[in-house]
Amino acid sequence: MVPEIIEKRLKDKMESRGVSQSAVDCFLGMVSRVFDKEPAHVPLATVETPDDALLVNRPTDSKLLKEAAKRGGELLDRVAVIKLNGGRSTTMDKRVPKGILIAKDGRPYLEIVIRQMEAMGKSRGRNIPLVLMDSFFTHGPTLEIIGRFDFPVLTFVQNQVPRLVEETLAPLETGTDEDWAPPGHGDVYRSLQQTGFLDRLREQGCKWAFISNLDNLAACLEPWILGLIEREGIEFLLEVTDRTAVDRKGGTLVVRNGKLDLLEIAQTAPEERGQFMDLKRFRVFNTNNVWVDLDALEGALGEPGMALPIIQNRKTIAGEKIIQLETAMGAAIGSFDRAMGLRVDRERFFPTKKVQDLFVLQSDACVLDSMFKVQVNPQRPSSLPVRPQVVFHDNFLDTPLDMHERFGDPTTVSLVEAEYFEVSGSVFFERDVKIQGRVVVAAPETDEYRIPRGSVLRDATYP
Repeated sequence: MVPEIIEKRLKDKMESRGVSQSAVDCFLGMVSRVFDKEPAHVPLATVETPDDALLVNRPTDSKLLKEAAKRGGELLDRVAVIKLNGGRSTTMDKRVPKGILIAKDGRPYLEIVIRQMEAMGKSRGRNIPLVLMDSFFTHGPTLEIIGRFDFPVLTFVQNQVPRLVEETLAPLETGTDEDWAPPGHGDVYRSLQQTGFLDRLREQGCKWAFISNLDNLAACLEPWILGLIEREGIEFLLEVTDRTAVDRKGGTLVVRNGKLDLLEIAQTAPEERGQFMDLKRFRVFNTNNVWVDLDALEGALGEPGMALPIIQNRKTIAGEKIIQLETAMGAAIGSFDRAMGLRVDRERFFPTKKVQDLFVLQSDACVLDSMFKVQVNPQRPSSLPVRPQVVFHDNFLDTPLDMHERFGDPTTVSLVEAEYFEVSGSVFFERDVKIQGRVVVAAPETDEYRIPRGSVLRDATYP
């Protein structure tokens, strides 16, 4: 049990911030689970790799695929699109919400998502609700951007919880917003319920919700998936893709206690993380694209409610070692009886978590199609991976703000024929540079190395 004095401090702090009583009670329950030393790690001996019966694939039969797409198209006005818009762009430019960063062709993420929804609605003749789950950090700037468009966008603000001092689990007290954090994207379900949006969507005739990260511009509505969900009576569908070395630390699907579950690397003991990253044992990677039946969600949120696994995210803030309690959206898969994983192509998964990802997105390796969906450039050779791997060392570039200190115009660097691109040291790229194949650029320690305009770098290490 949490000591009364700490529980009171947490409760008073949350109530002073206007947090709802149900959210306060939920968070105190999470703190109690941590205080009572609920195991923070899942022994890998207790989980299994899901077999093909729990993972479905895109239909290979063209007739079945066409039928699923046709039926899904007829159901589009019964699905809501929910985008997770609470991101602070902590690995890029910490000063602004990720949604307002320029993503592609001079457009911020929020604008591209709105354009995607406009294009889908017009092409299908359907009214498809777009809902944004903001955080206290992103809500104000988001309202400014969406106010520029005629397209209706619904917003709600997810819960906020105190960060905890690691030693005592008392609330962090800096007197600033650093005391607070969103409790992870697993909060989307409870926030939908607490804000009344779950009831609102169901009253408007929505049967399903498609939920994904705002920064994954490849995650758009796909009618055949909706048709498949209805045909199979699936209550919860988590899109997964084949795991690669690049994302071996990401969440994976497992079978635990006879049911599908999501396992994150933070839930594994340090000595077992090498096994967690074994691509042969754990073959799929969570894209964080979720489809959920809203009636089934209402049932899952009833008594005793979802008790998602707690992720203890440890950080140092203002000189204090703290714990940030979070939950993962995909972990809800264990709360549904008819839950499945869906293997999808890599094209449906392109989040931009780091500066390197943003660099690739803004390059000619990717294009926005007529529906404003991010696609592989048709001119990219099929022999290459879907997207090039880019590695920027910290001594070269750390945030988007540094881009123009390192590039004459980063969007003019051609990656359409690149497989691998690595840069370290003080390097400056002039405009219109082409990267082809595998290229490494490493500047001498004491000198700036300049790549002239129009250079073609191909399958070599420079200088």
